[in-house]
Amino acid sequence: MTETTDPVGVVDTAREVPRRALAPDLARGFMLLLIVLANIPWFLYGVPHGLSVGHPTGATGADRVVQTLMIVLVDARALPMFALLFGYGMVQFARAQGARGTPVAAFRAMLRRRHVALLVIGVVHAALLWYGDVLGPYGLLGLVLVPLLFWRSTRAIRIVRGVLVGLLAVFAALWVASGVALLSVPQESWDTAMWMSATTDANGISSYAASILPRLGEYAFILGFSVFSLSVPAAILTGWLWAREGVLDRPAEHLPRLRRTAVVGLPVAWLGGVPLMLVHTGAWLTPELSFMFIGVQMLTGLAGGLGYAAVFGLIAARLQSRVGAAERDAAGAKPGPVAGALASVGRRSLSAYLWQSVAMAPLMAAWGFGLGGRIGSAGAAAVAVLIWLASVGWCAWLDRAGRPGPAEVVLRRVTYLERGRSVATVGEVR
Repeated sequence: MTETTDPVGVVDTAREVPRRALAPDLARGFMLLLIVLANIPWFLYGVPHGLSVGHPTGATGADRVVQTLMIVLVDARALPMFALLFGYGMVQFARAQGARGTPVAAFRAMLRRRHVALLVIGVVHAALLWYGDVLGPYGLLGLVLVPLLFWRSTRAIRIVRGVLVGLLAVFAALWVASGVALLSVPQESWDTAMWMSATTDANGISSYAASILPRLGEYAFILGFSVFSLSVPAAILTGWLWAREGVLDRPAEHLPRLRRTAVVGLPVAWLGGVPLMLVHTGAWLTPELSFMFIGVQMLTGLAGGLGYAAVFGLIAARLQSRVGAAERDAAGAKPGPVAGALASVGRRSLSAYLWQSVAMAPLMAAWGFGLGGRIGSAGAAAVAVLIWLASVGWCAWLDRAGRPGPAEVVLRRVTYLERGRSVATVGEVR
């Protein structure tokens, strides 16, 4: 067999199946808290919202404090982190299949089925409960990016990622320039309806049956926006690159890189969120101009997603340093009860993610208990935290019982159908 480049860190002679790393699961467990918090503005209905930022306008007191923290720390930061971990998981999956000797053609079919299943689950999720679903966009991007780039060289992926980030920076600059240009126009001539609306979206419809089509309509827009936002595909590619180097699998070997990513990425993200926060809250300019900083929010959010993931790589490395020398690799770390509970959520992230909608939508939407029409941002954030804590308890219980999440069972059954025959293995490039 001729020597080939190995794109995912698997060689033909390696047959030891990699054990599950701690850092990605810790990051996924925490990420789901950010995800449920990021979703809450869209469940608050019957009040004016800024169309370029989901939070209600005119908030005061605790609601304004929560919005300030959300825009700076969470909004457009959780999605890239989720995307990075999604991409990272693809390479981990490839590495495991390569170690088992799975043929390349079979692995490609498995990955394709997996992404189709995520897309289908996402559409059903959106139709039944939550139009802000992220599974569909990730499944769609997986179907597009894997055939194009997954087997390419690391250098090629870095170039494509650089192009995506560069384009995002250009778009961010153009949005800021358009806002500056608008400032030269008398404010009296602005059509404020372009940027502000009293929402009557699917969550504000009292009939569940009548809310399904509007929910799908809003999901179609979000699906397209997520795919073409550039930050999400760039984060997925970053996840591939990190996984090829084992950044989160063996975080102790990458401490300088993880520290740099956290120390640079998080301040960039937090400072990058300040302009949008100031405009939305009315502390600077007017809420109608919040659109001009959406590109900045997304660009710096990418840095924030990487920064948050790096923090959990550092935490995992510290946990691993406490075990004996013979167990000091990523698989040998034995986390304490808090880290263990977070990791249990990460191992069942699909089930935990869907659980959030199962709990949140009936509580908040008008067709359910209608809390979204009666509470503000602070109350909704409290509900979100309680829902996440419930998922931590549920997943920890499943972990003690040695049981996977129900959604993971379904996805696994779809993925592992009868596999075809091929002479090549996953570790080879064609």
